[in-house]
Amino acid sequence: MKSSAAKHMSLLVLALALSLSCLGSSALAANETDPSSAALPPASGTMSEEEELAELSSVFMPIVKEGSNAFKAMKDEVGKKCTAEYPPSSFPATEDGLVEMVENYTRCFSDKLGFPIATGYRGPLAEEEAIFTTHKPASNWTGISEGQLVPSGSVMKSFLGVAAFNVLNSTEGAVTWDTPMYPFVNRVLSRDFNTSLDELFDDKRIKDVTIQQLLSMESGLKDYSEDMAPEFIGYGPGNTQEASFTPIEYIDNMIQTWGNKLSCDPGTCYYYSSNGFAFAGMMLVDILGLDSWKDLDILELAFQSNPGLKSEFNNTVASTPNKLCSEYGQLPDGSNRVVNQWSENGTNLYDYDCLDGWAFGNLMIDAPDTASWFWHLYGLRDILGTEDVDLMLTPTNTSSTYGLASEINSMQWQGNLNNRYSWAGHMGTDWGSSNNGAGLFMPNAKDNGKERAFALSLTQNDLSIHGEDDFAQTTSLTRASTVYLANAIIQLLEKNFEDS
Repeated sequence: MKSSAAKHMSLLVLALALSLSCLGSSALAANETDPSSAALPPASGTMSEEEELAELSSVFMPIVKEGSNAFKAMKDEVGKKCTAEYPPSSFPATEDGLVEMVENYTRCFSDKLGFPIATGYRGPLAEEEAIFTTHKPASNWTGISEGQLVPSGSVMKSFLGVAAFNVLNSTEGAVTWDTPMYPFVNRVLSRDFNTSLDELFDDKRIKDVTIQQLLSMESGLKDYSEDMAPEFIGYGPGNTQEASFTPIEYIDNMIQTWGNKLSCDPGTCYYYSSNGFAFAGMMLVDILGLDSWKDLDILELAFQSNPGLKSEFNNTVASTPNKLCSEYGQLPDGSNRVVNQWSENGTNLYDYDCLDGWAFGNLMIDAPDTASWFWHLYGLRDILGTEDVDLMLTPTNTSSTYGLASEINSMQWQGNLNNRYSWAGHMGTDWGSSNNGAGLFMPNAKDNGKERAFALSLTQNDLSIHGEDDFAQTTSLTRASTVYLANAIIQLLEKNFEDS
């Protein structure tokens, strides 16, 4: 077993490797330092591990810090330029002014980042209907039209969390958040996948994992490897795969990647695990007595406590197994129902499988419906009761940025969000698109009438713009831009509240 210092040294070297791989030549130029020429400490053989760690830190940490600062500067650049071009004070504090602001910022972000963006807003000055605007650069790209569905990956996790509340409430206490998943999930694994938790894991602790731990990323499970992206994308042109990847294949990949043991005692560590949501979905399948994992209708369950609200969400669809994105048809104007989306290597995924990750990622939704979902869930609180929403928004014991099926304050890490506001929601990235800032921006001063909550969503449909090595920058840059738009909206709303 490695000592604590050795473990930290490994983490430092890993951080360095990750940082340098992300920096590229531009970051090195800004740093004016060639890491390969850095003077390493001499291997004298007389230094303790702690001393070696201190020496390595003194050499490498300035490089790592500089790399982080360089990337942050790149994230801030577009937002600062668009704010300078369209100062928030230049827009009237009215509904028309808000619409004009959202349109101008969306166009500015899209042109400067170089890919299509569609924005949805729901909140003050647009309480009855969400604002929608879209723009694409002057190029051959297909933009995002009104009503088009954008595969949005992990945004589905918030819907599954709400579905779990409604299912557990229907058991009248027979199944609670502290109930272990073991018997429920085992029955589904045995029937649908011919396996069991005991066969999958060489770890008795798997029997202790509860549904709340699954949905709070505290189960001890790790995640699948995105190196399998070509396979997970599913069948399509030139792909010999004949059907959608099933939940068990994501789980098998996790075990092949990380091993068949939990990373900690359940409830004692945080690790982002989409597979935890797959197991939670199986648990709901068994509680409801469904014939197959394929029969779980997450969206129907999510609106169970307020079924009349579902009619507002016409552009919210759960993708189904073995169905290509192109098979969801067209809109009345002839445009594709599901937006074209480009993977990191530039492949148009329109003729590929659209299932993505089942219970943890099979959502297709547009920006206005995304904003409206979080406006109703966290803002109006007419989807779940206040106590249930408070539980969703309570950070776990092991993470300050995750609650129950909810990301908390993650947008503060994407940019300098107005410090009077916080954020909660659930963003998502698919194989060729992403849904950013998907959540509610909330005033910290709950009783301050001059500051009110609003929901935002910026969707985009091209992960290829930065190439295969840096495709994640597309999502990161869009999220940072969302913070700048949110800050501008906050200024406009504050002015409106002062004038009213």
